[in-house]
Amino acid sequence: MVDYYSALLRAVTAPNAGDGEWRRGLYERARSMLTQRLRARRPPLSVVEIASEQAALDAAIKRVEAEMEWTEQDGIAPDRGPIEPPLRWRGTIWFALVLVAAALGASGFGYWAKTRTSHAPAPQPAQATDTSKDGDLPPGTEGGSSEADLPYVFRRQPTFYRTLEPVGTIIVDRLQHFLYLIQPNNVALRYGIAVGAQCTNLVGLRHIASVAEWPSWQPPPGLLDRNPNPMPGGPGNPLGARLLQLDDSTSRIHGTNAPKTIGSTVTFGCIRLVNDDIADLAGRVKVSTPVVVN
Repeated sequence: MVDYYSALLRAVTAPNAGDGEWRRGLYERARSMLTQRLRARRPPLSVVEIASEQAALDAAIKRVEAEMEWTEQDGIAPDRGPIEPPLRWRGTIWFALVLVAAALGASGFGYWAKTRTSHAPAPQPAQATDTSKDGDLPPGTEGGSSEADLPYVFRRQPTFYRTLEPVGTIIVDRLQHFLYLIQPNNVALRYGIAVGAQCTNLVGLRHIASVAEWPSWQPPPGLLDRNPNPMPGGPGNPLGARLLQLDDSTSRIHGTNAPKTIGSTVTFGCIRLVNDDIADLAGRVKVSTPVVVN
């Protein structure tokens, strides 16, 4: 999924960005180009997939317009003069690259995501069952592994991120429900998370002590009366596809059997991601990776 917001910020750095007509033209070209690229994909995308990408772009446009103030009081006088070709195409060329990536990624993501947990036991269909008040599913119930149903903001995506932490560091923002894996050039790979009660007060520097694939689950005290026995790793396991144990011996980053809890604070667990995301994260980090929790 393309981070349209960051792309827009790059595109509107041109001197003509103070002109509302110039920006509207840029946005319309971006919408038109995105639609053309998505409809040209083979195999063809569904109407829902195309609409989702278009909605994501529109949401990014609204955010940029709300956050950026192109006003004379800020010292930026709107330019009502003619738009010179180099500046006009500067934004368009940038969007062309981004939207090609969107068109490629939208159709390829489904296959790619399915391969991220290739070592998992055979998946089991979701079971019809009641959820808890915070959206958690009972152990043994598999709610899915992907981010398909997540709000756009909580889907895995690269984003602009400035920090003094070195490349490869994990930064956990508990309040905003994001986990960032720092990349070069002021970029981070952002994942949506849920925060369990075990880690609501977690703060400071930790390191990854171990990585486990499809770990077994030991019921916490609050669930011993209903689930007294440990559960082997596999679909439906509350710890999900991977577990990154931190060096304080109690905190951990793990998957989940309840992907719809992402973006919220829940009763059980620590820092949880959907299974496709925790598998992706585990493949990018190693033991001793620093984890900064805010």
